[in-house]
Amino acid sequence: MNLNQDTASSGNGWLSQLACSFSYRATIFILLFCSVSSAAVFFLTTGLEIADLLEKSASKFDLYVPEITILDGKASIKEKQPYLIEIPDDPNMLIVIDTRENPDPRPFSHLKDKSVGIVLSRDSLLIKNHDQVTSMKLANFPDFVLNSQSLTENLTYYRYTLYMILIVAVLIYYCLSKSIQTLISALAIFLVIRRLSFPLGFGQGFKMATLILVPPTLVDLTLKTLGIFAGSQSIIYLSLYAGAIFWLVRDLLRSQSQNIVAQRH
Repeated sequence: MNLNQDTASSGNGWLSQLACSFSYRATIFILLFCSVSSAAVFFLTTGLEIADLLEKSASKFDLYVPEITILDGKASIKEKQPYLIEIPDDPNMLIVIDTRENPDPRPFSHLKDKSVGIVLSRDSLLIKNHDQVTSMKLANFPDFVLNSQSLTENLTYYRYTLYMILIVAVLIYYCLSKSIQTLISALAIFLVIRRLSFPLGFGQGFKMATLILVPPTLVDLTLKTLGIFAGSQSIIYLSLYAGAIFWLVRDLLRSQSQNIVAQRH
């Protein structure tokens, strides 16, 4: 099937016509725009909140946390584990330290009822902020002993390095996740429509899947920027995207039915 505007106009809905009016270069640009915009908003909101959380935790480190040694990318403490630290000023936050080789239960499971938390495992640092989770490998950190003074000094010294690592990680995550999401959605659209005997190419389905990515992404960026529905942003995003796919398929089938009726008359 030729993926041009004339072919789309003969049997598809208006969204298909709009999608096919874009070149593949423009389609990739739209996908990159959604990915980079999501990464930027995440960094400016959640990313900076994570940095602030780390600074606050560092200043109160000695009050709640035993001395931690990081050597060759591996963490260790001299206390019984798992070592759970509840913050009196914030009942929704929990710090978990479990540097054993085979911890049971898994350290992150302790945060299932907490909206914010930090987990230090043997080889990584996990930071939970509502429905967002950031992971950093300890192999990227130099050898040092953690206490309030050393931690505060290192956070100040490595602030921009931490920002760069976070920016790169977030960019990679959103580029991969939105690309995979679009490819899976395009395949789903292609298979469903073809099963219903509708002439649709995968390339055209990819363009439409990319185009309908824009509204849910803009809504998600707005929610994150305003800081509302923090615990439901992912559900809202996925619901909007699923609804957009359903509406697209219905629009295509309705347009095809109208064309068939028109041809019979």
